[in-house]
Amino acid sequence: YYTPTSLISCLLDSALDPVLLEAAKQPESEAAILKLKVVDPACGSGHFLIAAAHRIAKRLAAVRTGEEEPPPEAQRKAIRDVIGHCIYGVDVNPMVVELCKVSLWMEALEPGKPLSFLEHRIQPGNSLLGATPALLAQGIPDEAFTPIEGDDKEICKEFKRINKDERNKQMRLFAATTESWLQLGNFAASLMNLDTVGDDSIEAVREKERMYEAAIRSGDYLDGRFWADTWCAAFVWKKTREFNYPITEEVFRRIERNPHGCEVWTRKEIERLANQYHFFHWHLAFPDVFRLLPNGTDPEAGKTGWNGGFDVVLGNPPWESAELIEKEFFAVSAPEIANERTKARRAAKILVLRDSNPTLFLAWESALRAQQGSSHFIKNSGLYPDGSGGKLNTYRLFAEISTALLSLMPDLVSS
Repeated sequence: YYTPTSLISCLLDSALDPVLLEAAKQPESEAAILKLKVVDPACGSGHFLIAAAHRIAKRLAAVRTGEEEPPPEAQRKAIRDVIGHCIYGVDVNPMVVELCKVSLWMEALEPGKPLSFLEHRIQPGNSLLGATPALLAQGIPDEAFTPIEGDDKEICKEFKRINKDERNKQMRLFAATTESWLQLGNFAASLMNLDTVGDDSIEAVREKERMYEAAIRSGDYLDGRFWADTWCAAFVWKKTREFNYPITEEVFRRIERNPHGCEVWTRKEIERLANQYHFFHWHLAFPDVFRLLPNGTDPEAGKTGWNGGFDVVLGNPPWESAELIEKEFFAVSAPEIANERTKARRAAKILVLRDSNPTLFLAWESALRAQQGSSHFIKNSGLYPDGSGGKLNTYRLFAEISTALLSLMPDLVSS
């Protein structure tokens, strides 16, 4: 998914420039520019982010020097500052995330200074699969028990009823709150303190690394992420008579009260599913961008439950069908299946694999369940009230999540 530079420039003209111009008009224009938050939720190797960083850096250098065409040295200093303060990215491919960081490091190189610390800015994860404070407060929806590939329909029906009863009985006195997120204040403050430490020396960069590691290993963060992962895992949890312990409202709230109160095997299964689906919780990944408010305070973004957000969302996200296509899956491993002209004939040959090639058959079933699990989450989690109808395509989902990620402050946002 390589986007020509000319198209990126057009997007920057319409999405970034108005926000950048408004920031440059502020009384403290340099500080206003460096406070801008720009993200690409499917960043790849960083093509959009690098272009945005150069555009912002030129404006910053112009403000600093008073020259419309600032000298190269001023722009080099500015781009290092911009990459260290303004640029954010997420991608589902961990290797691509590393390539993105390398690309940004190359752009931010300044003689005599170490590479900037970017671990907290460019992160791996699936931008489309995650929890929000508002959804967590509502608990496990009954739709989480809609059966997918490999599930027992009767078990799903039974636990859908159980889940509904548990929620209706209001087994907790503190139902539908975001109280658990208040403890994340220390974690958010720890990450925001990273920007108070410079990166002009190796010692300073190592101090940032130490602070970041301490923050993401803290109990506040790990417990909060595990609780959010639990909510997501409820949708893709295997629901069969052999695995008859799905995550219902009562289980979810028990983990909310005490993340260490669940069985060891339950924790391991939730962690396995989180790794498989790459759950990504935006408010936990970037607490300097999204603010969580105390109970009783109306958030700016009612459907997410957070305040704040990014000033600009950029990118050319994948335009992909959310369905698993037999022809693509079996193109190399079983071309005789891929080359069949009708879906019915392909399905018949796939069933034959159960005996003739059980390893490939299990791989197909696993891939089918993973695909259906993602689609099930998208359609039934409540995260996509507008874009989850009909035949799913990722471009519609990225459009909707991008809107949710934007700050609602007037005149300083664009996507």
